[in-house]
Amino acid sequence: KSNSHCRILSSNSLDNMPTKQLPLIANDKATLAPASTPLTHRLVFGALSGMGAATFCHPLDVIRVQMQTDGVAYKNTFDAAAKIYQRAGLLEGLYAGVSAAYLRQWMYGSFRIGIYAYLLEQTQLQNVANGKSKNDISFGQKLAMGCCSGGIGS
Repeated sequence: KSNSHCRILSSNSLDNMPTKQLPLIANDKATLAPASTPLTHRLVFGALSGMGAATFCHPLDVIRVQMQTDGVAYKNTFDAAAKIYQRAGLLEGLYAGVSAAYLRQWMYGSFRIGIYAYLLEQTQLQNVANGKSKNDISFGQKLAMGCCSGGIGS
């Protein structure tokens, strides 16, 4: 039975792979490694996670900006939130401009998180194929992966 989402590795490289990674499928010529999440799915997951964070953080940014520009009108953060909600409502008040935050996360968050996860997985697979520990990744390598994914996202 074939599985198009699996990567073929030699049987020697699987000795260092954790046994909890499933499904493993046997083939008469080689052993297939566990299926990984495709890059496109990683990009979508990264974007959705960033958009989820923006959903919770955006009202706080609106309150912060309102307090910075018209701080004397509010006693504290809760007073600012209540007055903004009373004046403009939820969508036009506390969530005003959230579409720009979503667009930013769709573009930036997807590349930043998705590409980093992809590069990290590729490095781990390469380590296993070379007989090293899966997590034998130096700080410099992780820094380079982070710079690459952040640079592409920017």
